[in-house]
Amino acid sequence: MDKVIKKLGWLDLFKVALRILFLQGALHQKGMQNVGFASAFSAGSIKIAGREADALVRKHLGFFNCNPNFTSLVVGGVLRLEEERLAGKPIDDNDIEYFKKAISSPLAAMGDMLFLGGVKPLALTFACVSAIYHSLIGLLAVLLLYNLIIVSCRIWGVYFGYNKGWELVEFFSGPGFQRLLSAVQISGACAGGALTAIVLNALFEGGMGAFLPVGSLSVQGGVPMLLSGGVLVVVAVILLRRDISSSWFAVFLLPISALLAFIFS
Repeated sequence: MDKVIKKLGWLDLFKVALRILFLQGALHQKGMQNVGFASAFSAGSIKIAGREADALVRKHLGFFNCNPNFTSLVVGGVLRLEEERLAGKPIDDNDIEYFKKAISSPLAAMGDMLFLGGVKPLALTFACVSAIYHSLIGLLAVLLLYNLIIVSCRIWGVYFGYNKGWELVEFFSGPGFQRLLSAVQISGACAGGALTAIVLNALFEGGMGAFLPVGSLSVQGGVPMLLSGGVLVVVAVILLRRDISSSWFAVFLLPISALLAFIFS
């Protein structure tokens, strides 16, 4: 069968993406994100289904839950499949429901690993360092960059999901994305270790007074902190490569951080 001509342009998909930003506005226990999903989906359903748009949206009011930053991928993919079904491709409602479940569960886990286990710890680390050394510009930069990443993922996901359709399953189960997850997790863990070293070094060096407004970071204090952070990065990578769980990782990292802070202080 010939390839289905896509009816949704970039502006139509952008309208869908804007609604994704408010996905959790109607979060509830019974259906979780189903209302937000249906609302975003409805922005593109009119153009692909015409008079059948209302019935199409109601079909997607069932239970739905995914990482909010990856939900846009599912919405885009479902729009593509519904468009192909209405164009005559051999796709039925069961296929589309299977796709939603098959892609949303892994994306929920991957999204939590990526954003809660990597992006957020990195952002919090830089924010804490900026706060310790009284850098308002640093705090604002972290806030801006973190939200830029989140918003970009939600908008990009709609376009990517719509263009990929069924291929989403293959893409996110491939080795490339798994390597990205691993890299971000290692970066988040290393950032947490470096932050621990910085805080403990500051405490050993100046007690609680280290956190009072004293100006910029001194060269004498900065070198030990960088050394401690560098050692902890190496330790973090070794532990993660040995598949050490996050709980044991924390148990190992804290005493090592304290020891390094004492040595380099």
